Amino acid sequence: MGPRPAVSAAPAEQQHLPEKINLDDGHALKYKLDATATEVILQSGYVEDHLISNVKIALGLIAIVVAVYSHFGPGKFPANWNTVLYCVAAYCVLNLVLLIFCNIKEGDSFLTTHPKLGSEYGLRVASRMERYSDQYTLIISSANKWLDREVKMETSVTDYFHADGYLAEAKFKHHVAKLLSQYERLDASSDPRPKALNPGKQD
Repeated sequence: MGPRPAVSAAPAEQQHLPEKINLDDGHALKYKLDATATEVILQSGYVEDHLISNVKIALGLIAIVVAVYSHFGPGKFPANWNTVLYCVAAYCVLNLVLLIFCNIKEGDSFLTTHPKLGSEYGLRVASRMERYSDQYTLIISSANKWLDREVKMETSVTDYFHADGYLAEAKFKHHVAKLLSQYERLDASSDPRPKALNPGKQD
């Protein structure tokens, strides 16, 4: 896209200051799009589900407690070698459980929500952007992974970022909102067939 249009003057407390992104930083571009998509979805009446984050924090804290106990628990090494051995084993198991949990429940998603009023399941929102690629894919699917119900939007980040590094928020939010609306129609009809949205053909 070309340079962004000029922003009209407004009081400091009312003016939304856009964030300039380094166009050579793919991670920063993806993060900005993910954050903006999250904003659109939460403003549409969905409430974020913090269960996955809470479980990850709990498992991490337990692993830390086990590690600290192995160093400062009763007795001194090597007299307490069996306690240290159990702690090391427990630490490894907890980290393995955390890794498996993240892969199964979180995957590449950056947002999960509670069900919206009238829906049985919440949303699982994920995105993909390969390294050194400008292709960004946003996927909205059911939080129930057993349901093959999803919609996705595949596009180039150049469609949404101006040459000076600012995001065309209105355009991107409009396409995210249309994708969300498409998913809600799909969910309401209980049609499990995945559909794709080409933002280049949208308004």
